[in-house]
Amino acid sequence: MAKLKGAKRINKIINEFTEKNFGIQAEMGFEFQAFCGSRLINYTFVMTSKSINYFKADAETRFPEVQADIFLWCLMHEIGHCMTDNMWSFEEQAYFDAQKEMLAYIERDCDRYSWYHVLPDEYMATRFAGEYMKAHPKKMAKFWNKLVPAIMNFYEKNSLMED
Repeated sequence: MAKLKGAKRINKIINEFTEKNFGIQAEMGFEFQAFCGSRLINYTFVMTSKSINYFKADAETRFPEVQADIFLWCLMHEIGHCMTDNMWSFEEQAYFDAQKEMLAYIERDCDRYSWYHVLPDEYMATRFAGEYMKAHPKKMAKFWNKLVPAIMNFYEKNSLMED
């Protein structure tokens, strides 16, 4: 597999932010994901799932005062999982996971994702993200303004930009 040019710089910027503020490490992966026991999150720049649109709508409805790119919402949501993970017992988390598996059988996307975002662990992760970004707009802007040039450089170096 070819190496992605500029990925190390992005990872460094994200980890400076996540480690300093939350004690969490981040790695580029295939999807946004939290591994709370390891204090690790994955992030991606390839967001093709329909769920992203429903997630963004839910987040922006709950926190209209937070003006953030979907990437930041997703990153902060995964951090939120790690920061709120201690709220649930093992049995409760297993129940939430079982509920998520059952949601796969709901045919209509809008119904499935409406239920998904009100599951307690998902709801609280988004709540953490929104409340943190609302309380720290300058910190978030500084982080974003440092990250965007690195992302654009990454796209350019890897020929991912459209002409």
